[in-house]
Amino acid sequence: MTEIRELITKAIDELNEQLEPDNRVTVSPDTRFIGSKASLDSISFVTFISILEELLEENYAKSFQLVDEKAFSEKNSPFYSVETLEKYIATLVDDK
Repeated sequence: MTEIRELITKAIDELNEQLEPDNRVTVSPDTRFIGSKASLDSISFVTFISILEELLEENYAKSFQLVDEKAFSEKNSPFYSVETLEKYIATLVDDK
């Protein structure tokens, strides 16, 4: 598991601590964040992104804003799944 995947997993774990048992998210490369089979509602998604940005900032000692113009200009949404989010974050880490 990559360092970025570990941070995504940790963010999901932290989010799950705040969610009711029936709403908790299972972590896998295919876990979806948006779309018809999304694992999160909109409020949980925003919370997850906030947690993840904080973890990334702590880990890389740099500021991250995951939801921005760059994310929305991607041909395929980086928020589709754990796998796509991991790849997107890797590009941000490389850019910084």
